[in-house]
Parts: sequence; C-alpha cells; structure tokens
Amino acid sequence: MKRFSVVEKGYDINEVNRFIDVVINRLEQLDNEAREYREKYDDLTLKFNQKKLDEDKINKALFAIQETSDRLKNLAKQEADMIIEEAKRNANAIVHESLLEASQKQKESIVLQKNMEVYKAKVKSLLEAQLKLIEDIDEI
Repeated sequence: MKRFSVVEKGYDINEVNRFIDVVINRLEQLDNEAREYREKYDDLTLKFNQKKLDEDKINKALFAIQETSDRLKNLAKQEADMIIEEAKRNANAIVHESLLEASQKQKESIVLQKNMEVYKAKVKSLLEAQLKLIEDIDEI
C-alpha cells in the first residue's frame, strides 16, 4: 500500500497526482490487456466453434460415406447373387440341352450301327452271291 507524505493541509497533492497517474496508466494497461485477452478469447472461441462445425460436417460426411459404402456393398452382393442364380439357371439349361443332344446322338449312333449291320449283311450277301456265281461258273 502506498503511503503519502503528510503536508500542512493533508497529503502532498503532487505525490497523490503522480500516484493517481501511475494507477490510471496501470489500469489502462490492464484494460488494454483485458481487451486483447477478450479478443483472443473470442477469436479462439470462434475458431473452436468453427472447428467443431467442421468436425461435425466431417463426421456427417464420413457417416454418409459409410452408409453409401454399405448400400453399394449390399447392391453389389444382390447383383452378384442374381448373376449366380442366372448362371445356375443357364448351367441347368445347358446341361439339359447337352443331355438331350447326347441322347439324340446316342439314338443316331444306334441307328448308324443298325444301318452298318444291314449294309454289312447286304455286302456279305452280295459277296456270297458273287462267290456262288463264280463257283457255278467254275462248274460249267
């Protein structure tokens, strides 16, 4: 605490005035510092709120990306399942057609074998007839 010199009618006015000037200067400095700190605080609060808003936007964007990713995965899985089902149906149709074709080819093969046997029998009969004819010519 400051003590002032005592003079005739009280305290020394010059000393008191100097002290008041020092106090005023110090109060002005403190007021300026307080204003600067308030401005820094407001600026930091604004930046913090902006960062928080940005963070919220990023979180929302990440959530939307995740949802979109999940939807795309589900759609891709559904499409893959549909392709597999279609392939199974096509495979079954191809197997069925192949079985029908194999059965048809087997029937054709049997017909050809029978035709071959008939042809062989005719050729054999013709050759035997020719041999018989040659034997008959030799006997004459």
